[in-house]
Amino acid sequence: MSDYIKAIFWQIEITAPKDGAHAIEKFFLNAGAQSTFELLYAEGRTSNLVEDNTQLFFFFHEDFPARAFAPMALATLGLPDAPFTVSQVQYADYLKEFEKTFRAFALTQKTALVPPWDEHNADLPEHLKALYLVPGMAFGTGKHATTQLMVEFIEEIISPTDTVIDMGCGSGILAIAALLYGASMAYGIDVETLAVESAENNLQLNREKYGQLGKAHFMVGDFSALADIRIKKEETVFLANILPNIFEANAAALKKALHASRAWALSGIPVAQGESFTAFLKTIAPTAFSVREKDEWQIYFSSH
Repeated sequence: MSDYIKAIFWQIEITAPKDGAHAIEKFFLNAGAQSTFELLYAEGRTSNLVEDNTQLFFFFHEDFPARAFAPMALATLGLPDAPFTVSQVQYADYLKEFEKTFRAFALTQKTALVPPWDEHNADLPEHLKALYLVPGMAFGTGKHATTQLMVEFIEEIISPTDTVIDMGCGSGILAIAALLYGASMAYGIDVETLAVESAENNLQLNREKYGQLGKAHFMVGDFSALADIRIKKEETVFLANILPNIFEANAAALKKALHASRAWALSGIPVAQGESFTAFLKTIAPTAFSVREKDEWQIYFSSH
């Protein structure tokens, strides 16, 4: 593991109007947040998706003036009364908390997510392919229904000639799963530096367990980073497990990515927003697409 294990971070937690979440995330990331996540669920529940407010978490390096920055930023964003807390967390302690509760489990009927501290879990069926994972401070523990739906798609669609693009890669689950199922190359892109760090560490962990896997490159960036990736359409699979508002805010780049891929899958779509997202996707998708649902979440996909 890297020096992040020794690092101390400021954690800023904000309760804010749901429709302002994207603007807040953009502002805080531009100010130097190393990682962020929106608390959309707890063990699969989507309770706050029908409420007016949502909870946002941001992580900054310990030398960042977090206590002064938080109220200033919220005032600048027109949210001076939004409740927030500022505290310090150590990355190593964060991982220790995961070790207490995060155990290996069957992600799909073919794949298990396995943290290195529980790799000899006797309850897992032996036929499952292990994807080794330390979540870190990045989205992607595998317990979310959208991740499970995406990995099922990967299991079905990947071929040895494929290059996979994982937009919003988080801890790297989708990109690494694609490599485990035979993809020759995977690109992982995320706006958070801690997500990229986590994905790189997880890739190395899987290389140590399996030996040679396909090539991979993880990078900090957003949808604009897609312009720098040159791949043949017949060898490209595009994946993104994000949220509807992010897809819609990047409609032009997303449309280009879908048209340049032989297969694609988009997830992170709550069933409650399915009708509006379907209408949006019909305006940019190159072909007809299918939808699957699990635990009030949906995946939209196409392969040809």
